[in-house]
Amino acid sequence: RVSTPTLIYHGDEDRRVPMEQSEQLYVALRERNVPVEFVRYPREGHGLGEYHHQLDNLERTVAWFDRYVKGAKAKGRKST
Repeated sequence: RVSTPTLIYHGDEDRRVPMEQSEQLYVALRERNVPVEFVRYPREGHGLGEYHHQLDNLERTVAWFDRYVKGAKAKGRKST
């Protein structure tokens, strides 16, 4: 059972992985109250080629790690 916060990216022209797989994963995680975000990039295939999509992806990824990795570490710290 998945409980890890999950960030899903998908290019709407991806020919390797059907969009439906990402959509189904997103719905299943939401139904289980798992923190999940689904980002769909227009005109993109299996990778991101447009600069502004690459930048958006990087910013979202950093924010995600700040929230769920750094945030988790901060909660686990003991004050002295």
